[in-house]
Amino acid sequence: MLLSRDELITIMFRETDRAQRLKTGLTVILCGIDGWESHESRLEKPVLLEAELEISRRIARVLRCYDSLGGFRKGEYCLILPGCNSFYAVAMAQRLRQDVFSSTIFANGEELKFEACFGIAGSGGRSPVVVLRDAENALKSAQERGSGSIERSSYDAEPDPSTFPVLAIEDNSLYP
Repeated sequence: MLLSRDELITIMFRETDRAQRLKTGLTVILCGIDGWESHESRLEKPVLLEAELEISRRIARVLRCYDSLGGFRKGEYCLILPGCNSFYAVAMAQRLRQDVFSSTIFANGEELKFEACFGIAGSGGRSPVVVLRDAENALKSAQERGSGSIERSSYDAEPDPSTFPVLAIEDNSLYP
């Protein structure tokens, strides 16, 4: 079941509080289906509704049990990923692009192909309203770049995992 926009915002406030308290990540992904308006104008309503339902089912299969999924605007989905920073969310968006949008959707006897762009913003303890605005701006940038694009917000309070020091074990006595 898709959450409403109001339910998503309520969850974002709760998860922001939790992320601040536990000092963990929180990321939002906005997924915008490319050319949604043209799909709306050419497809019959039952076909479009079945396609939306199938897209949301596919997205839900990729998510963890504590992630949240909801409708944001027409042709847009919002994913709230607690415990995930925006760098790892890029990998999630790539997986969504592959697992959800790379194959044909069958809706009421029609074969449909959808593509999507993704805007990603990490919380860093900021207000959910600010994070959503950043995700919207990132989605807009992705849509301007072209179909299937993924754009991460430029907010840089999150450390890039690739810069983390790697622990080296020099004593091989731990291994038989």
